[in-house]
Amino acid sequence: MKHFKKYTLLIILIVISNVKAHSQDSLSFYLEKAALNNPGIKARYLEYSAALEKVPQAASLPDPQLQLGYFIKPMELLGGNQVGNASLMQMFPWFGTLKAAKDEASKMAVAKFENFRDARNELYFNVKASYYKVYRTIKEIEIAEENLIILHSLEHLALVKLSTGGKSSSSGNVVSNSSGANMSPTATSNMGNNNMSNQGGKGTSAISSTAGSPGMGSTGGGMGGSMEGNGKNDMVNLLRIQIEIHDLENRIALLKDQLITDKVSFNRFLNRSSLSEVFTGDSLIQVSIPTDLLTLTDSIGNNPMVKMYKAESEANAAKLDMVTRMGYPMIGVGLNYMLIQKRDGNTAMMNGQDMIMPMVSLTLPIYRKKQNAMRREAAFLRDAATLSAENVTNNIRVSFQQTVQNLYDADRRVKLFTDQALLAGKSVQLLIASFSASSTDFVEILRMQQQLLDYQFKQVDAIVDKNTSIAQVVYLTGN
Repeated sequence: MKHFKKYTLLIILIVISNVKAHSQDSLSFYLEKAALNNPGIKARYLEYSAALEKVPQAASLPDPQLQLGYFIKPMELLGGNQVGNASLMQMFPWFGTLKAAKDEASKMAVAKFENFRDARNELYFNVKASYYKVYRTIKEIEIAEENLIILHSLEHLALVKLSTGGKSSSSGNVVSNSSGANMSPTATSNMGNNNMSNQGGKGTSAISSTAGSPGMGSTGGGMGGSMEGNGKNDMVNLLRIQIEIHDLENRIALLKDQLITDKVSFNRFLNRSSLSEVFTGDSLIQVSIPTDLLTLTDSIGNNPMVKMYKAESEANAAKLDMVTRMGYPMIGVGLNYMLIQKRDGNTAMMNGQDMIMPMVSLTLPIYRKKQNAMRREAAFLRDAATLSAENVTNNIRVSFQQTVQNLYDADRRVKLFTDQALLAGKSVQLLIASFSASSTDFVEILRMQQQLLDYQFKQVDAIVDKNTSIAQVVYLTGN
């Protein structure tokens, strides 16, 4: 058992040393801290250490019994006066009882060790999942703030259009006439100069007739209504972008509050201050999907919970053997020492000689109800542990399959939303450029910008879901 304990400590040291080898990675560093500082892990390891101490207890013989007696008035015997008596007795259980008890304690210690392993693996999974959540929230804040900058740029464009009466800064030299053709102010001025250069009444009548014609009057009214409508549209566009800005600012505030909660949740696993800073790096490396993922179902038997129940079943089988042997007699071997005092006038040869008497005792286990009940109890516990191991295995298989499904789905979503975000980003750039030229609906820009933000958020979620699913696969298979 000493070798077993040393072997166990060696395993733990190897695990910690492997983590230290990658201490430059912040996640590995946090896993090391969690393994060393988490009170739940320490408690499980102390329980395992306590179970190991039961092994030498179970393998030990019962304490010997020593009895001492003193005669206040010496007892007169043929060989003298007996003034005292001392007896020593050692009981020995039936053959194989101590070995069965030692096997039971050893198996229970193995069960405690597997319980410790499960708690450690669960801690690793929780640290990873919580770490990924912190990263996701930080990344979503960065994405939201970048999109907020874009929205402020759109707000500036909308303000420019509103202040210039529908003309953007990049298209201020372009004016639309009533027919929709684009003409520069210089060309319009030249047309006016040519009309004014006509001689006499021709020039005057031309201007008068043109100004007084019904067609031009109606056209002039249409231009005024169009300018008024464009002004209203520009104001609506400005209000829309401000609404989007306020919504995004509120979302950023919510994400920052969520980040505080995520950090508190993460730091509890490391048993440190709730407000301690968590460093996640600029990007999250995607963990590659194991090539032998589908064959890992054969590793479900390595799950610590399955091994724990199997160890408990073996421990109760050993207990059943121990209880059966306890139903046989116990044998006691001892000595009885009588202190004899010489008696005056006694001429016997053994006058005053102390007496030593070997003794043998035997227990009589005739009350069988207790023994039978103990045997039934051990058998029930053995069968219950076996069924529990089978039940846990079935549940892990279902969880493993669900996790694999989630993993493949997350991997597909990572590829999908990465491409979608790239395309949406290009679309937003093109729409903004077209909006500067007064040829794009502002609502379409906002819709595409919102879609870009949604794709960026979903991309981060997919990466986090993928890494979390792989961490869960590792936890379920007990690796």
